[in-house]
Amino acid sequence: MLALEKYTIGVGDRFAHQAKAQLQACVQLAADGVDVVPVWNKSNREHNFIGSEPQSVYDAAKEAVEALGWDNGWHVDADHINLDTVDKYLNCSDFFTIDVADSIDQAPEGDAVMAFVKNHPELIGSVTIEGIAAPFDIAREYVEAVAGKYLCAVAEAAKIYRHIQSNKDDFIAEVSMDETDAPQTPPELLIILAALADEGVKLQTVAPKFT
Repeated sequence: MLALEKYTIGVGDRFAHQAKAQLQACVQLAADGVDVVPVWNKSNREHNFIGSEPQSVYDAAKEAVEALGWDNGWHVDADHINLDTVDKYLNCSDFFTIDVADSIDQAPEGDAVMAFVKNHPELIGSVTIEGIAAPFDIAREYVEAVAGKYLCAVAEAAKIYRHIQSNKDDFIAEVSMDETDAPQTPPELLIILAALADEGVKLQTVAPKFT
């Protein structure tokens, strides 16, 4: 699994003309003792609007890296992809933002919710997480409701993740649920992350909706 650096910055070179200027900002930060790794991202929707191809993002980023002699890490994000769009990014991206917002609120199959709740008694009651001041007080009914809302989206994320995994040895996975009407709360995210772990999705970052 490709490891994501601790500090990264997402940069959007929408027309493939700004990569060098964007990277120069990272060069200046490095000179000041701040190591930040650029992640060039461009969503499938943006490619469709502009009429570009995913390979163009990689090509522009690589050209900038070589021109500036950048020796640190850099990544190209296949942003907001799904199972229908991911294939054309496989050869030119090492970071995949798996967008499953459309699967939120779809009913899970069979007894998936009850099975999830049974497998995760640690999510019920007072839940203490290091770094968070107050514990979460989570009722069983709340876990059931959140699982019912998100398990289908988690299953879709796992399907896309495994498809990428079958085609690439090393990549960074992010799961995106930010293009929705309602934000996810911290307890919801805890339950979602537990469900993703159950599916074997080794995500390194998550993109929730904050507001």
